[in-house]
Amino acid sequence: MSGHVAAIEHKAEFKIKKWILSEKTDQGLERMNMAKSVHHFVALSRETGALGSEVAERIADRLNWDLLDSRIVDYMEEQYGTPRCLLQSVDERHENWTSSIFTSRIGGLGFSETTHSHRVAKLLLLAASKANVVIVGRGGQFILPRSKGLSVRIVAPMDFRIQQVMLERRIGERDARRHIIATDHDRHEYIRCHFGKNVSDPHHYDLVLNVGDITIDGAADMIVESVDRLVRRLD
Repeated sequence: MSGHVAAIEHKAEFKIKKWILSEKTDQGLERMNMAKSVHHFVALSRETGALGSEVAERIADRLNWDLLDSRIVDYMEEQYGTPRCLLQSVDERHENWTSSIFTSRIGGLGFSETTHSHRVAKLLLLAASKANVVIVGRGGQFILPRSKGLSVRIVAPMDFRIQQVMLERRIGERDARRHIIATDHDRHEYIRCHFGKNVSDPHHYDLVLNVGDITIDGAADMIVESVDRLVRRLD
């Protein structure tokens, strides 16, 4: 593991533990009206290969906000002791379970897709109730009150996305295209199953930005400007 990656993971762990400690100080998440106590947030949805995570990192850095992205998997593993491979198998995915979604089990550990999604929702509410936060994926725009934050969708042309996935995963064009189609489908089904929404519908977002037309920094600038206007209006 590189020093850069280790530093990022350490920072994420620190933030999450800070939220948990604050929750305990407040005498429990269940006693709070979370929807009314959330801070400002950016909920960022993205197409596969559209560099949404990179945009989110720039936003969090410029605003000095907490960033909640794929490290949510690490949190789930630490908090609930669920093997990482099982968490990854349902993270932002929808599976055709052989049993009822409420009773299905993976590996005899009492872990279901619905249980995971409920824990994710609880974590997003916890994070947003403790700090201003940038959330990548996980249906954040459908969990948190829209009046308190900005909902953003990052898209890009297929050719652009294929090139990014080829570089990131070191695979050929055909495999990159298959990966994009499969991952987009899984994310679409996750949102449809748990929220009854179409993740691609632009009406769910305050901003839809095409990084094929603008740079990552340009996209981050536009989002930060929109956040500044939102914060001034609300505060």
